[in-house]
Amino acid sequence: MNAEVDRLSSLPDDLVNKILSFSDTKDAIRTSVLSSRWKNTWKSIPHLDFSLDHLNHLPKFYESVNHVMSSRNSEIELESIKLCFRDEASQEFVKKIMNYAFSHNVSKMTISYRYRDIEFPISLFISQSLKDLTLIGLSYHYTKITSTWDLPALTTLCLDGVKFKFGDNYNELCGLFSKCPNLKNLTLTKCEICHGCGPFITISHPQLSTLNVINGYQSYAINVVAPHLKFLTVVNCQGGLISAPELSSLTYEMQGHFTFSTDGLFSLEKVDFYICYPDKEDAPKIIDMLQQFRNVKYLTLGLEIVEVLASSVQLVSHLPSSFANLTSFKIYPANLDHFPRPLHKSQLSRMKEEEQKNLKMPTEVKNYLLDGSPNAIVTIFSHQEMKALENATKAQQIMLELQMLLAKQKYKCDNNSAPIDQSKSPMERNEANMDDQLATHFENCWQDLFWQIDEGGQKINEIFSTLRQIEYLLKGELPASKRDRIQARFSSLRAEAFNVIILITKSKAALVPAFVNLL
Repeated sequence: MNAEVDRLSSLPDDLVNKILSFSDTKDAIRTSVLSSRWKNTWKSIPHLDFSLDHLNHLPKFYESVNHVMSSRNSEIELESIKLCFRDEASQEFVKKIMNYAFSHNVSKMTISYRYRDIEFPISLFISQSLKDLTLIGLSYHYTKITSTWDLPALTTLCLDGVKFKFGDNYNELCGLFSKCPNLKNLTLTKCEICHGCGPFITISHPQLSTLNVINGYQSYAINVVAPHLKFLTVVNCQGGLISAPELSSLTYEMQGHFTFSTDGLFSLEKVDFYICYPDKEDAPKIIDMLQQFRNVKYLTLGLEIVEVLASSVQLVSHLPSSFANLTSFKIYPANLDHFPRPLHKSQLSRMKEEEQKNLKMPTEVKNYLLDGSPNAIVTIFSHQEMKALENATKAQQIMLELQMLLAKQKYKCDNNSAPIDQSKSPMERNEANMDDQLATHFENCWQDLFWQIDEGGQKINEIFSTLRQIEYLLKGELPASKRDRIQARFSSLRAEAFNVIILITKSKAALVPAFVNLL
């Protein structure tokens, strides 16, 4: 390689902007020191990322944001902006940033906010260019809806932890999106809705194609009325009517009783249907729902649903099979992590007993589910098998993270040839203030030494902690087909971890004589 070639400066602008888009704006500005060509590159980046969490001092945050907005090339339009702030930030300042983004035709916006004493100014959203909006809230007050969003280009909207307050008209939720004619993808996660119209909220939009309602609170139920909806996911949320004649994919996960009714789901091809804690009394409703799935090709049922059917054989023994087009039929246990709920000792005992045995599907239930599609591929996982698979997946992920950590620490140890800053050498002996200079030098060197030794100790603790995490998972259930391979990989990784720990220890021990020599 030619050492005189400046490869950073030879990168094309589009690639540089792509690289810097993965960093927040503060770090992007710092890259100006990497290359003479990059000195002003940050001013043309079409992505901005402001976070008050990265700057604990509010005036400094204001100063930094104002500097960026005033120095940035105003002819470059914004592709995306991220903004994270707390209630210390004034609404006027937030409005200033948003107006800047809208005036530069921003197309994607992500805002994370935490308010205790004031409401987020939701009425600020007026833009002709915004296509993708994500709001992540941690607010202790409901946001009163007094106006609609005027976002004609918006196609994707994600609301996470946002608290709405409506009046007596439940259609105000739909009204919030009435000036978003192109909205196709809507996700509501952990959203609270306070209204005075009764137990139902209706989500309706003529162009909606994808709807995800996740962890909705139980004080209200959702009606879905969307003529062009293709994909619907409902997790831990009560439901009313689903009216979506073009729906092709449905995922439903519920903690307790089944509450949805449907209207003509004739286009369904794929269904994932789970109820975490169903009762035997739910069996008639479950069977009615299964009748709506008769055209599906890919069906996944929760193990708990099949167990309820098995305990109510008399309800399906006289029914013909509902499914004539199945190519894939799977049975999985519901994900209990999605539905934390305290259980009685009797329930825990029953669950443990069920985990010890394989699912025994009565002939009547098997005929009802599979007689119409004898060639369907059937896959069944028990609680025990599912837990083993989850342990294996998590252990492999943590091992990958540990491998990356070890590689980084090994590189630092191999390249840490000058751990203490040699520029902090004391003044010559003939200096009049030699004692003060020497004392300052000693203090600076000690701070460097202490920080580096402390950092090494933290990394060693992190390595040991990660090893213990993996060992805990490997002591649990693992798929028989993967156990030997995972154990062998862990043994190799553990030996590598010990070698890196020795390297870190030696490199930090070498700091002490280096420190003495400097003095």
